[in-house]
Amino acid sequence: MANLKKKIYESKKARDILDEEFIEFGPIKRNTNEFFNLYNTKFYDISEEVHKFFIEQSIEYVVDYINIKESIKNDLIQQKEQIQIDIDSIEQFHPIFPNDIILRAESGDGLTILYYLMQSGKRRKINNNMVQKVKDFYRHKGKPKNLWTIKLPSAVIAGLPGGPQINTDEDLELPIYTINTRKDLPSNIYSRAVYSQVASSTKKVS
Repeated sequence: MANLKKKIYESKKARDILDEEFIEFGPIKRNTNEFFNLYNTKFYDISEEVHKFFIEQSIEYVVDYINIKESIKNDLIQQKEQIQIDIDSIEQFHPIFPNDIILRAESGDGLTILYYLMQSGKRRKINNNMVQKVKDFYRHKGKPKNLWTIKLPSAVIAGLPGGPQINTDEDLELPIYTINTRKDLPSNIYSRAVYSQVASSTKKVS
């Protein structure tokens, strides 16, 4: 019968002799290069659902992520809008009646005189309370109406392209874009034609 001997170690010596780390059973540490090499190798074998999962998880993790393609798309859309705004802001001209003149016509009952300002090739009806202000604005003050207005038959004026009416002081300063389209100029898009119009108006009243 074999003799069995039991070795007893002190606690300090046992820590020096015995291996307390079971590295054989621990997880293998991988680096990012290994992950992406494996990901690229199996890229086309991975289902679309898994790809979408990675994308959604990554976007949630990276809060300030900006999709380059989406950013380029938005820039192009804004450029397109800007170009359209600039086109619609080009001053237009009527082949017969120049801009900044005032047309007048009698109303249907013949008792009232109606006034219209030509701007960007369009007739803009002037509210009665604004006639004198428009006259002053365009430096016609003190001149008889036959010198600062052109009398036309109502039918002729009605045949001219129409623009927004002039009811208030603010209506006198509408941008060409609004006169041409009857739309407010988008606040996020600057019209290069606005500056030239404002500069031109400033010269008139200076």
